[in-house]
Amino acid sequence: MVSMWTLRLVLGILVGGITSSVGIELSGHHPGPWTPGSSPESPPTEPHEPPYRPPFPALPQSKPHETTNNYPVPPPPAVTYHPTESYHHVKTSEPEAHPPYHHAESHKPHPTLLPPLPPPPPPGPPSLDDALINAGCAKFLDFIKSDNDTWALYNSARVRTIFAPDDSSFDSNTTAARRLRRRDLTPAQQQAADLSADTALTDMSKLRLVPGAIVQTNDDSANLGGGTQVVVSEISDSGDVSISSGLGNRVSIKASDITYAGGLIQVTSGLFTPPQLLSLTALAGNDTTIFSSLLSSLRNNNLTRRQADTLDSTPRITVFIPTDAAFRSVGAIPGNAIAQVIAGHVVVSSGTTEPVGYLPALTNGQVLTTKGGGQLAIRVTDGTFYVGPARIEKPNLILPNGVAHVVDKVLSPIPIATAGAVPGASAGAHRHAFLVAGAVAAAMVI
Repeated sequence: MVSMWTLRLVLGILVGGITSSVGIELSGHHPGPWTPGSSPESPPTEPHEPPYRPPFPALPQSKPHETTNNYPVPPPPAVTYHPTESYHHVKTSEPEAHPPYHHAESHKPHPTLLPPLPPPPPPGPPSLDDALINAGCAKFLDFIKSDNDTWALYNSARVRTIFAPDDSSFDSNTTAARRLRRRDLTPAQQQAADLSADTALTDMSKLRLVPGAIVQTNDDSANLGGGTQVVVSEISDSGDVSISSGLGNRVSIKASDITYAGGLIQVTSGLFTPPQLLSLTALAGNDTTIFSSLLSSLRNNNLTRRQADTLDSTPRITVFIPTDAAFRSVGAIPGNAIAQVIAGHVVVSSGTTEPVGYLPALTNGQVLTTKGGGQLAIRVTDGTFYVGPARIEKPNLILPNGVAHVVDKVLSPIPIATAGAVPGASAGAHRHAFLVAGAVAAAMVI
């Protein structure tokens, strides 16, 4: 038997369902077929329509000239709205001070435009090795490299100009230096290498100076009262430049002003000759043998040997050597007058203020005082140098202690009679008088 409460529940359910159906039909709406994810309360949508989003509210705009506390307020930047983005992605026309770092692309640095690189510097001058080889002086390069000290000198700041003979002019005796052991150059070879190294930067403009240029070398064996040995340039009538060294030997300049890392290279026709003593220098000349004989006679005499030695040891001397023809023109020279005659051809420069008489140091009107007490005036006429009455025929015979010039006249008067001779005296008395006179004359020179 069904209870009363059960009947009431069934009746209520039936009455409620009929009421809902009648309301839907009267409204004219039909929910249509049910799909997953939808509910009867959802409004109808089309599959192709985007989801509905409410529009963004308009942001307040400032007036162009609105002021606050009497200060002008600039208008805000233009704002661009994107309906598909959130409020946090509102884009303005101004760049963001701190852009958000959403992915790795934001961490890449901004490319920096570097200035263009400067052009590379021009290549510098070649090394000493390369410069000498390129100048055709490979034998001279081997020559100076055969000694450690010489090679170190040529690579130091003490050498600014090198006078290097080319391979065709290099003496065959010195080419053996290529096969020598280290430290095996002879003293003469080492001196020749030192003479070829100039302490200053000497280009052709200096070597062409008239009547020449005094070139200071690295040969420190000179007896010049301080300072190193020199060589002297000369200019011929045709404009060619040559360099005079010991014994008056000359080499010509074949190529000039070749630069290297340390200075300049002047290519020459040979090595410089080391200077020799006065007597050897006079003997080496073809036309100065009489003067050399006079010096030998002084050296062989016990009373005058000191004078001959003094001529070789006194620093800063200038000697004028007459030619053999000049001596023959004055006749025989008495034995007791030899010392006096020689003293009349020797000048000693006092101190460093009076220069040694290299030809470029002689000036027109200059007066030189000889060891014999006489005076010799220098005269220059049309480029020709005269000392007293004599013309300088061959200048700049470099000595270890100075310089000698060959002249065409005897500068000292020649006594006619033998000093101290006694009429009717024996030959032994005449010989004794000669020795006494020679000693007195030697004392004048010393």
